[in-house]
Amino acid sequence: MRHLLITLIPLTLLIANATAQTPVLREITEVRALPPEQAARNLPVEIEAIVTFINPSLNTIILNDGREGIYVTLPKPAQPEIRNGTILRLTGHTQPGGFLPIIAAEKWLILDQQPTPTPKRIHAAELFSPSLDCQWVQVSAIVTGANDDDDNIIIPTAEISGWTVRLLVPPGEKSLQHIAHIMQQPVTITGVVGSVFNDQRQLVGRHFFLTSAEQIVPTETPAPSAEAPLRAVNELLRSDSNSHTRVRVRGIVTRPSSDGLFIRGEGGSLFIRSVSHQLTPGTRIEAEGFAAVAPFRPVLRATRVTPVGQALAPQPLQMDPAGQDLSPLQSELVAVEATLQALRTGTRNETVLQCRARDWFFEAILPPGQTTPTRLVAGSRIQLVGICELTTTHALPFSQGIDGFRLHLSHLDDITILQLPPWWTLPRLLWALAIIAAVALAFFTWASLLRRRVSEQTKTIRDQIERAAVKDERQRIARELHDTIEQELAGLSIQLRNARQRMLSAPDQAGQSLSLAEQMLRHCREEARTSIRDLRSAALEVRGLHGALEELLTPTVNELGAHFSLQSQGQPYPLTGPAEIHLLRIAHEAVVNASRHASPKIIQVTLQFEPDTITLEIRDDGTGFDPAQSPPRGHFGLLGMRERSNKLHATLTIDSTPGKGTTIRIIVPAASARRPSQPATFKP
Repeated sequence: MRHLLITLIPLTLLIANATAQTPVLREITEVRALPPEQAARNLPVEIEAIVTFINPSLNTIILNDGREGIYVTLPKPAQPEIRNGTILRLTGHTQPGGFLPIIAAEKWLILDQQPTPTPKRIHAAELFSPSLDCQWVQVSAIVTGANDDDDNIIIPTAEISGWTVRLLVPPGEKSLQHIAHIMQQPVTITGVVGSVFNDQRQLVGRHFFLTSAEQIVPTETPAPSAEAPLRAVNELLRSDSNSHTRVRVRGIVTRPSSDGLFIRGEGGSLFIRSVSHQLTPGTRIEAEGFAAVAPFRPVLRATRVTPVGQALAPQPLQMDPAGQDLSPLQSELVAVEATLQALRTGTRNETVLQCRARDWFFEAILPPGQTTPTRLVAGSRIQLVGICELTTTHALPFSQGIDGFRLHLSHLDDITILQLPPWWTLPRLLWALAIIAAVALAFFTWASLLRRRVSEQTKTIRDQIERAAVKDERQRIARELHDTIEQELAGLSIQLRNARQRMLSAPDQAGQSLSLAEQMLRHCREEARTSIRDLRSAALEVRGLHGALEELLTPTVNELGAHFSLQSQGQPYPLTGPAEIHLLRIAHEAVVNASRHASPKIIQVTLQFEPDTITLEIRDDGTGFDPAQSPPRGHFGLLGMRERSNKLHATLTIDSTPGKGTTIRIIVPAASARRPSQPATFKP
């Protein structure tokens, strides 16, 4: 126990010392300056700062110490007393965050309640500066729209010197009314700068955190003035007008949308950008606001939209892309007959119909959540009713550059099926072609397997024919050897007769005849024994010429006690049966001669395959002899080798010197020895 305490006390002191050496961060600037890797180490933080934004639904706040702001996550919902202007003393630890380091709060104490600090005034040129993240700022803008689809937040749209940003505002009817009241007016926005970022911690967008819609304040109070002039739709933003003068337009609603409404008025159609109104098609309205530039036709940023009556819902204008000027149809309710090419799902889960009207390809878009009828398939002839949006691929949107359009549909009733496609639609045709292709593939597979089977059977038949040919060849050789042996026996008979006749009159000559007869009998016996062994052996069929040489010659050399080596060079190829037998017999004869008469210590046999020739070489280190001298009587080995080489149309050379060994080389033309049914492939 004592030893354990002695070990634990220094360890505890070491940990305490290391903890004491980790400094507590007391400035927001210090936390924001941390690299992500260091911020991920949960460094301790203790700061005093004022709340500039609070989101109770997400348990998050943003603090500002008068110089910098920082994003803070809370472990539990904040007290109701915490609001903008609340001064907190907060302890926690650092986290890397997604853009800048953040603080994960552990506990906090409310110190005081004060007015929010004076915001930093920024201009459009500073809007996308990364260092503005979480800063308490003020900026001039124009509110251009609002979206209250999210139950947790309202997202007004504002333009800051041409840049569009989103404002995140708590929901409520009062907030919507306030935003509607200041729509399309110059305002001052006071709030916290938020950042949209990617997974590489790079800034890709901006938004603002607002605790209340009251932080959007009109820059000027509109003074009562003369009634705004009434303009026709096609008179907006002509050369005698400007975008700072209020104007009025009148028309009939053709379609409402989430951020405004489309009307048909005097001089054409128009999109009016405003807070959503519950206006139905056919409602007569008067709208007041500021004209703004948009592709192919100005839009109206309305500060006021007033219903003034009710009429029949406008009928769509018939649209023929190939036969009319499309420029007057921007924002117009139109009807188009087209052929459906395909269906796809867009990025917002909307259904997109890809269509073709004559030579024009276009898309018709249904709102998210609406699906097309199941019987609507590619190839159907349909009529579409929707708002026309003209497009161009040119840099400048002149009317002459219009080369495309899309339709914005409101509901499924905007789609009318005029004619279903014939039964042989493109998908069915592709299926039929796929089936035909599968059948063709199966047929070709069967044909390939049949061809392989036929090839295997052909090979089997060929092998049988070759074996039969080898058998016939053996029988022929057997007959040939039989004839040879018979002739030798006949010669033997003659020698014996001579010996008998001279036994009394010339004993010496009779002795020579008997000696010669004895040698002839020995050679005949060896020839018969070798021929019978060759005919009975299956080495040539099973192992080829190289294996047969090894099987036949190894025992002969082992009896002598010499060292035997057999080498094969080149790429072997099949030889005819007679050629293999002749080469085998020549090699055997040469080795037997060397064993009997030369007393060699080493016998080397080399078989070399070349494209045009086959070379067989038998080399020994025996006593050698003089090839120019005639062989002694009764020695028939060299004579037999020459006869066999002549049958192969080969060249036989004998290189020997007394005391220096012997080399016998036979070169056979491949044309006379190669099996014609299997051509060789030579590899050098």
